[in-house]
Amino acid sequence: MPPFPLSQFVSVPMPTARVTGQVAIVTGSNVGLGLEAARHLVNMDAAKVILAVRTIEKGEAARTDIETTTNKTGIVEVWKLDMSDYKSVKDFAKKCATLPRLDIVIENAGIATEEYEECQGTERTVVVNVIATFLLALLLLPTLRKSAKQTSTTPRLTIVSSEVHAWVITSLLDVKVSLMR
Repeated sequence: MPPFPLSQFVSVPMPTARVTGQVAIVTGSNVGLGLEAARHLVNMDAAKVILAVRTIEKGEAARTDIETTTNKTGIVEVWKLDMSDYKSVKDFAKKCATLPRLDIVIENAGIATEEYEECQGTERTVVVNVIATFLLALLLLPTLRKSAKQTSTTPRLTIVSSEVHAWVITSLLDVKVSLMR
């Protein structure tokens, strides 16, 4: 794989598989990779795609965009999920447990901030990108397993990450080099 900047110009093949009748959740799905993943799932014939978003209005705009570009309506639902709030994560997982099935979870939500800010007693980026992400994954596992048993399918749970952590190392090295001069 080429380094990060160059990797942004690599052509990725379009998915050809079908997920007919399956239910999918995509977190952080109102923009960027999450939005495109949700759009692909709709095009791949999912029965339901849940956009798990912090701001309902932005999620509704994403739903409209997906419906317009795919010419498919009635598939996308918008559910509130604030990854910086553990109660929101738990409530979301409880709501997911009421679904008749759950086959695909793509955890894409994440933040990158320059300012230190705490929530839930911990730095906000760590809460959103790590703790709440894995909390949600663990809370959804029983629902995914139940669905797998009932439908004889293999559920998929994907956690999206980035190379942003490498920026910190590079920045620290730059600081160290400049201090040594």
